[in-house]
Amino acid sequence: MRLELLGALLLAGGCVMADIGEGDDPGLEEIGLELANGIFLDNGLNLPNGLNLGNGASLHNGLNLGNGIDASNGLNLGNGLNLGNGLTGPYVAPPAGSGLEQWIDVDPAMRKKILRYLIECALPGGVVVQLSYRGTVEELGSGKLGLGPTLQDGEMPQAEQEGVSACMLARINGWGDEVRIDLFGAYPGLDRATADDAPYRRYEATYFGNIFTPDPIAYACTQSRRGCEQMRGCRARSDGTCDCGVFETTGLMPGGVNCGTGFTNDLGIDGFQCEHGESLETGQYYLIDCEDEFSTPWQAPITVWFAPRGNGASCRYDDMCDSWACNAGTCAARAASGATCDSSMDCLNTYCIDGTCGKSSGTYCSSGLQCRSGSCSRKHVCL
Repeated sequence: MRLELLGALLLAGGCVMADIGEGDDPGLEEIGLELANGIFLDNGLNLPNGLNLGNGASLHNGLNLGNGIDASNGLNLGNGLNLGNGLTGPYVAPPAGSGLEQWIDVDPAMRKKILRYLIECALPGGVVVQLSYRGTVEELGSGKLGLGPTLQDGEMPQAEQEGVSACMLARINGWGDEVRIDLFGAYPGLDRATADDAPYRRYEATYFGNIFTPDPIAYACTQSRRGCEQMRGCRARSDGTCDCGVFETTGLMPGGVNCGTGFTNDLGIDGFQCEHGESLETGQYYLIDCEDEFSTPWQAPITVWFAPRGNGASCRYDDMCDSWACNAGTCAARAASGATCDSSMDCLNTYCIDGTCGKSSGTYCSSGLQCRSGSCSRKHVCL
């Protein structure tokens, strides 16, 4: 099944799909995350007693959105009952003054979106959930991936909590600009790729944790150290500091989301150990069986790949660009070996020597790409 990127997003088969007729073979497409549809999590989805919601209100009875049956808060994701207000089947219907109503009140558009993403990640396909909130009944969302089906019966077990957490963390977007991503992992539908996934050839991050615990845990491991402003799960504050929301609970490097450098078959990143899972025919791969700095196992993270942007597109760091060059927020073209240059950023091979891209004849090289001539001898000397 498919649906519009700017409407209610879904995840399936490695990424979002658009509506097709019943019985058709769905192809894989990208997920669009932008200000209108990306979520931002401040403190996970387990809101304990006395939590201040930032608007002077505190929850008086607690709320755990990892428990799909909570009558006091109007949450019933099972078959449900006819409430006499247009709701039958699974529903979210917070009573007046309930913790869930207070939580939604803080930012209704964002909080509804978080609930919708929870439903899409957790519930099986075809399970439609309605919302009755402050006198209005609407369709909140429908299940897509089925990573936490037990949510329909009550509290999800730990494995399901981690799967749904990875799904939701991968969909956080604090930037406010559009980002298109492709998701892969050791889950049915996310463990394969087609030709449609081929453009998504650059690794972004691997997400894992548990946002349903009283002290939520959220990790976003990257291939190289990135500043807080380069992490999609973060956003800049007006005072110049960085807000990484739920990721701040990790206690890692600044921003709480940096995981170091270097990839091997057994990935070791600043106390993290992950193993490579499946390598896909389109070139992507996903990671499995991660351990954090405390040796806590995380068995099924979700790995995100993205399509690099062409020259002239907006960017935040070099990796986002097809040319590997982000200059002043714009992807810049890089010149081939032998062309004139002003700095290494001008050159495709990153060597600008005496105003020319590439190393001169007789200098050391490891490949022809480093040489002005384009040729490196067997003795590792530019020709």
